[in-house]
Amino acid sequence: MLGVQPAAGRNFLPEESEPGRDKVVLLSYGLWQHGSGGERSVIGRKLDLNGNSYTVVGVMPATFQYPDDADMWAPLSFAPADLAPDNRGNHGLEVLARIKSELFLAQARADMLAVTKIVEDQNRNFPYAKYHFAFVLTPLLDEMVSDIQKALWILTGAVGLVLLIACANVANLLLVRASSREREMAIRMALGASRGRLIGQLLTESVMLSLLGGVAGLLLARWGLHALVSLSSTVFPRVAAASIDGTVLAFTMLISLGTGIVFGLAPALQSSLDVKHDALKEGGRGSTAGSFSQRLRHAFIVVELALSLMLLNGAGLLLKSFLRLQEVDGGFRPDRVLTMRISLPDAKYAKPEQFRAFFRDVTDRVSKIPGVQAVGAVNILPLSGGNQSGTATIDTHAVPPDATTPEVDWRVVTPGFFKALGIELVSGRYLEERDNDQAPSVAVVDETLAKTYWPNEDAVGKRVRLGGDKSTEGWMAIVGVVRHVRYQTLEAQSRATLYWPESQSNYRNLSLAVRTLSDPHDFATAVQKEILAVDPDQPVYHVRTMEELLESSMARRRLSMLLLGIFAAAALLLAAVGIYGIMSYWVNQRSHEMGIRMALGAGRLDVLRLVLRQSFILAGLGVTLGLIGSLALTRLIESLLFNVKASDPVTFLTVAALLAGVALLASFIPAQRATSVDPMVALRYE
Repeated sequence: MLGVQPAAGRNFLPEESEPGRDKVVLLSYGLWQHGSGGERSVIGRKLDLNGNSYTVVGVMPATFQYPDDADMWAPLSFAPADLAPDNRGNHGLEVLARIKSELFLAQARADMLAVTKIVEDQNRNFPYAKYHFAFVLTPLLDEMVSDIQKALWILTGAVGLVLLIACANVANLLLVRASSREREMAIRMALGASRGRLIGQLLTESVMLSLLGGVAGLLLARWGLHALVSLSSTVFPRVAAASIDGTVLAFTMLISLGTGIVFGLAPALQSSLDVKHDALKEGGRGSTAGSFSQRLRHAFIVVELALSLMLLNGAGLLLKSFLRLQEVDGGFRPDRVLTMRISLPDAKYAKPEQFRAFFRDVTDRVSKIPGVQAVGAVNILPLSGGNQSGTATIDTHAVPPDATTPEVDWRVVTPGFFKALGIELVSGRYLEERDNDQAPSVAVVDETLAKTYWPNEDAVGKRVRLGGDKSTEGWMAIVGVVRHVRYQTLEAQSRATLYWPESQSNYRNLSLAVRTLSDPHDFATAVQKEILAVDPDQPVYHVRTMEELLESSMARRRLSMLLLGIFAAAALLLAAVGIYGIMSYWVNQRSHEMGIRMALGAGRLDVLRLVLRQSFILAGLGVTLGLIGSLALTRLIESLLFNVKASDPVTFLTVAALLAGVALLASFIPAQRATSVDPMVALRYE
């Protein structure tokens, strides 16, 4: 269905979706390379997975990465009980389908809406029939990139702005070059060249420069692509499969050709349509650039500054957002905490007392390692990308009866978890060893749940249970209230959270959290050794620190800020170079005037002010237009900002002052050179 064939071996057979015949696996290309050195003999090898023997039947190609974190795939088989008519409910499966080639998405959605009504009619006698649902079709591409699509378009737009700034610089240089070629153009026209021929020649020169620049860019892109992949492999989906292919080559050449024509047109028109025959006179000084040409060059500089300011404002807003995000208190302390995931196989740990004993032994042994301050386990770690939630019934009179069954996040924890993560106790006590399967059911809630349902009293001693108002689960007594933890992202608060003891639950897949006195990486081997001492066949995975999880949760913001910052810095540099070039040319063109002014008594400070005033006017126009453009364009990155307004005045004024300062600094060197003009040399007839 996905249009992918194994790189080695075979795909699953239809009969391997039947129970008892489903013990076969396909390996990812990465696991094949790292696990068996890429040997083809791995096909047919037996693997022990979750206490069962599986046979490797194939290896998927390196470009296949769906889902992104999958290392192997096995057939999904359904037992007869799974297919029973009364087995209706949430089974946690994602369904993919390929739409027929002759149909459109809208037609398929209409068909699924009809199927929804049929299923609703068939399920009217089931308890959950009161809940309305629908089959929603979402394109897989949208599912994979929907949360980063806007960021990618913004970065693409930033690249386009940098390209425009660079092209404006080149156009300015070509305009200056055109002014110095007046004599050549006049000679060519005197010898019979038509204006069209001259325009064609100059456009050819511009396009050749642009194409050579495109080729150089492609060579640099090979290095840049590796850097981008290494920076964004965990941020952007399928970025590892990015390559410079025929489409990229064609796009680059097309952009190069287009920019060469568009930005070479103005210099070509100036050189061919503004030819002065006085330039043919032997020994003539030549004409200075016309007012139109001068205005055009100044317009390019103003546009450069405006575009640069827009990029700098975007980068400044993202930087400020990132700094604000780092100041957020997530409700836990990530420093010096080592984590790892443990999944106990059903075949070996079938009974609750078995996996409870396992985690009790592991936490006890790990806590005795020298340098370990606290150790605990939880079903979902903060910022790990996972979540588990469900309905809870709250025993309270502070809200209407229909609001006492909220959706809350569920967390199953061992007694040492709160201390290991540094989650502060607000009132009551933490869960303890005495809260086992023989003791009364207890729970700990976070301050969000406590303040919502017991706003004017202590939540300790109150009751809560799992499930809705018809639930048969027993009530749990609340023994403690802890700080609210931001489990999903630092940007937003999570739902209210309910914690209950692992020893009073049936969870066999937990993450271990170990707080240490020094670098947690140094404890990874010792912790794994203690786990193997409890069960020599039990692997661990996702071994990482909480600080690494925290960094990973902010990786997308950091990368967007970094890339946009690089583009903004490049734009600022290009703008400074452009201003320097234009002001240098302007000073050279007016050296005769400078000499006259100084011969008539003007001081060096007067000349300096004259040059800097011209630069200040250009900078002022560019900054003004840039601020207007920023007010519109920064709205596009509003969704990427955190606790910062898209029109943040501090950022705008700071960036505007920075750009104006750089512009004046770039003009200062030509201005300083203007003050050193010797009046006698400047007045000498050339």
